[in-house]
Amino acid sequence: MFNASNETNWQNGTSTPSGTSSTSLTPYHILSLVILLLETIVGSFTNGLMVIVNLISLLTHRKLGSCDLILTCLGLSRFIFMWLVSYMFFISYLAPNFSGTGSTFYYVLLFFNYLCLWFATWLSTFYCVRIVNIQRYIFTVFKTHFDDLLPFFILVSVVISASCSNSAAESGINQTFNMSRFGSEKNSFVEIGENFATYSTLCAIVSIPPFALFCVSAGLVVHSLLRHMKKMKAQERTGFREPALDAHYRAVKMMATFFMFFFLYMIAFNLCGSGNTKEDLQSCIVIFLIGAYPSLHSVLLVNGNYKLKNTCVWILQKGNCYQKEVIETIRD
Repeated sequence: MFNASNETNWQNGTSTPSGTSSTSLTPYHILSLVILLLETIVGSFTNGLMVIVNLISLLTHRKLGSCDLILTCLGLSRFIFMWLVSYMFFISYLAPNFSGTGSTFYYVLLFFNYLCLWFATWLSTFYCVRIVNIQRYIFTVFKTHFDDLLPFFILVSVVISASCSNSAAESGINQTFNMSRFGSEKNSFVEIGENFATYSTLCAIVSIPPFALFCVSAGLVVHSLLRHMKKMKAQERTGFREPALDAHYRAVKMMATFFMFFFLYMIAFNLCGSGNTKEDLQSCIVIFLIGAYPSLHSVLLVNGNYKLKNTCVWILQKGNCYQKEVIETIRD
């Protein structure tokens, strides 16, 4: 998907003069950039809303709940990640000879990629410890001390993400799995590793721990939901949407959407990284899926949070009133 002829220039820190090589934008390029721009605007608004609202709450009340803390970290990481992805694609399409996307840039991109996954996993874990009630000593201790341990979990997530998104991690993967046997050609999406196998293996290994934790928390929530439904059926209750189960349904919905967005995102990200996507409608769909994870999923998170949803509605109403005032002023 990216101009492979410029990889050597990027690696050497030089750029080819614009007169020697040019890349014309195709209709699919334009469509891809429009899609990514719209997703970036939506993602910036929703993720920025999560950060600003919770920071104002922190300054006002001098404290921040566990859910708000996770949403703040998730919103900030996704906000930065969304703009990094947009910058990468826009530079690739509009200025393919520009030397501003070297290996350091992609290590930063991977760092925020991992960080977004960890924070989303901690959000799913939060739903689990707040909803599930299992009489097991380990789970009870974890549930009791989750709020106190959350800052430590966030710090560990940052350390792990930073440790796995650098040249040392790349070299370790190469030596451990002998990636040289797959060839030495770099992929066209991320200039990291000897080849795409290195990059893909690194992403898979780093994604396994948070994804496994997510699966455990989601499984516990579903198990608790089924247990409550069985108990209600035994008591001959007829209403399926019982108020007591609303929290379970919301948590399952959030976890299901997170799994769907993340699964599609990983497929699209790896397809782009492998360089197998052509400049057609497929590339537009791939770019849409890459941008949907940090933007559209945050829309669902805002919609599912009472405080953020009310603030969002208030902002949109104020914006609508301002727009009407501007239109009336122009007409007069």
